[in-house]
This record gives sequence, structure tokens and C-alpha cells, in this order.
Amino acid sequence: MKLNIEKAKSLRRKQGYTQSYVGSYIGYSAKSAYSQIESWKRQPNLHRLGLLSKLYGVTVEELLES
Repeated sequence: MKLNIEKAKSLRRKQGYTQSYVGSYIGYSAKSAYSQIESWKRQPNLHRLGLLSKLYGVTVEELLES
């Protein structure tokens, strides 16, 4: 179960969110933590995937690679 990074980036940009904002929203304290997700260095856990789907208004399945 892996996050579709390109889809996540696209949704974030479309909604005008910064990486820092999204990282804080899903519970990361370090500003760089979410940028590590978008640069393929880290994968979010299931709880954080749920928060991302809520923030972006999509299902968890839509955020995952097919």
C-alpha cells in the first residue's frame, strides 16, 4: 500500500496548500517531514493517509498507487 506521490502533489497544489501546512495537518512536527513524502523518502502511515484523504476530499483508495 503506497501513496501515489504525483496524485498527492497535484491535489496539494490544486488546493493551494504548502508542504508545511499539510505536514502540520497530518501531525508532523518537523517542517521537512511532508516534503520527504513528496520526495519518496518516507511513506505516511494509515492514520496519516486518512487525514490526507480528508484534507483533499478524496478516498484513501484514490491516494494509493494502483
